[in-house]
Amino acid sequence: MRYSLVRILFICGMFAGVGAGCHDRLYDTGETISLVDGGIGRVDTGGGGSITSGDAGVGGALGTGGDTGTGGASNDAGTGVGGNGNICDDNSPLRQTDVANCGRCFNQCYEMNADATCGAGACQYSCLTGFFDADKDPANGCECEPTNNGVELCDGIDNDCNGTVDDGFDLMSDLNNCGGCNIPCYYPFAASSCDMGVCTMGACLPDFYDANMKASDGCESYCQKTNGGVEICDGRDNNCNGLVDDGVAPPTVVCRSQGSICQGIVPVCMGSSGYVCPYRTGYQDIEDTTLGCDGLDNDCDGQTDEPFLIGKSCVAGLGVCAAGTWACDNTQTGNHICKATKASSMEICDGLDNDCDGKVDELDSLSDTHNESLVIINPGSGAITMFAYEASHVDAGKDTNNKDIIGADIVHRPCSTAGKLAWTSVKKEDAETACEKIGDGKWRLCTAAEWLYACNRGTTANKFPYAATYSATSCNGFDYGAGAPITVGTAANCVSDFGMAVGKVYDLSGNVKEWAATTLAATTPFRPTAFEMRGGAYNTLSFVDSSSGTATTVAPGLQCDSTAPAPTSDVLLPSVGFRCCHPGALPN
Repeated sequence: MRYSLVRILFICGMFAGVGAGCHDRLYDTGETISLVDGGIGRVDTGGGGSITSGDAGVGGALGTGGDTGTGGASNDAGTGVGGNGNICDDNSPLRQTDVANCGRCFNQCYEMNADATCGAGACQYSCLTGFFDADKDPANGCECEPTNNGVELCDGIDNDCNGTVDDGFDLMSDLNNCGGCNIPCYYPFAASSCDMGVCTMGACLPDFYDANMKASDGCESYCQKTNGGVEICDGRDNNCNGLVDDGVAPPTVVCRSQGSICQGIVPVCMGSSGYVCPYRTGYQDIEDTTLGCDGLDNDCDGQTDEPFLIGKSCVAGLGVCAAGTWACDNTQTGNHICKATKASSMEICDGLDNDCDGKVDELDSLSDTHNESLVIINPGSGAITMFAYEASHVDAGKDTNNKDIIGADIVHRPCSTAGKLAWTSVKKEDAETACEKIGDGKWRLCTAAEWLYACNRGTTANKFPYAATYSATSCNGFDYGAGAPITVGTAANCVSDFGMAVGKVYDLSGNVKEWAATTLAATTPFRPTAFEMRGGAYNTLSFVDSSSGTATTVAPGLQCDSTAPAPTSDVLLPSVGFRCCHPGALPN
């Protein structure tokens, strides 16, 4: 009796853990395996030969093994002796092609999800459509079925069945899969990096900051740096460290310190208001009349009750010589009173009629200049009377604290008086107007030619008023070190000395630049129509000249021939003043 092995059923679940993507598969080998009646196993005896078998009966059907019994006697059913267990012939040609006995008996060719063939005695397989042998292990056949249309995902599955799970995903550096699939590495408003599977926060994005120093919420604070990221007192977090006005730069304001109201006051940071000077009650930024005449220096400038002109000259009553000074008196209109202080005296340039002749600060002759100095030069075009000093206000002098003051009186004429600060911060037109106040209608600004002649002492060999070569300590330039205008005539060596017969002209180099006329009108009163600045100032620099092979300090800006054109717009500078000239020589 023969049996056919027609179909073999293989189930994917039989191979637990083989891999994802496998499906059940029903096999059809198409081959036949021949077995003897006694079955497959080998035993000592068969179950008995068939009564119709003849001399050699077929192995008993009830036996458990053998392929051929020894035969029964005659036609009787005898008891056969069990044969050998394997009746398959290893040398049969079928061993070359039989998938059930490929190469040797009972070597069956099959793999899950694959078609099997036997060729030349060796099993051969081809995976079914849609299945792949990803692990190359025949034991579990074509175990892998692609997922995600064969596109690899980071999901712990070999989606493209190439034998590698999650290939193409670097779990050690991938920001989307840092240390494992679908583990993102991102911090709000900050750069992130995945290093060896560990996610760390990098630099914050522009204008974002990790103010709370917690990586969990990234760079949570939005802040735009101001002032170049340097913290100043302005009520803002300039350096974006989460703190306002911390470690601010030193104050740029300087509190006034003169007088009882301001003494000891230092700047205090007041947020958006910046540094503030917490002055005491009664302080005024600019002292005015609202607090009355109180005897206090309310604006801490070293002057007391200056809106009330305290100590300044006034007319005390009737008459041209009733000179007085203002004093506090809050019972009077204007909160001050003019008290007479002097009688007739020599006329000086102070805005008063000192000699009681009905004229104030007249300058009709050289004898009127009791506190002033004039020189008479002759630059070749005729005699010229010139201020020996840079012009000053009539009220220039010392305050109650012996501090030099420029003065503010523009009603009266300018003076040519030693020991006073020059009249500065004046427009060229106002300087000309001031000179014309002197009296006879001829006084004006000095011309450039007159000014240059005086500075050179009449010879071009003298580049400076004092000599042909530069001296840092002679005139008030930058090298002099004053850093500001000094009272006229203080620099005693800064002088053009014309000798006893004429006199000296001071500060033509340095101290303050001076307006000069470059062109005069052709008709009376011959006023200037064009201007320039001459003479340098306290802030005019020098430099070292080595062009001759010897290092020499020179200061072209302080030379007599140094000029600066007049700007088209008004110029009001503390480094610019003027002096006045009169065509012709004043009588003695």
